[in-house]
Amino acid sequence: MTEKLGVLLVDVPEPSMWEYTYVKLDDYRDRFSIENTTAVGVVSQFGYKCTEEEAKKYPQFRWVALEEL
Repeated sequence: MTEKLGVLLVDVPEPSMWEYTYVKLDDYRDRFSIENTTAVGVVSQFGYKCTEEEAKKYPQFRWVALEEL
């Protein structure tokens, strides 16, 4: 059985002009960055993907399964 993949979201105070603030891994620089968007497709495509178990290493972020976005 394969584990679900999800992305790491950042909880920001309201009001926010962005619907999603997410963690992105920059493959070229091999480091993380925080990005904003209103499009769920952008989060699904560019967000850092990990399992719920792996996300426990980053308690400052909220893990959300891809199918729940």
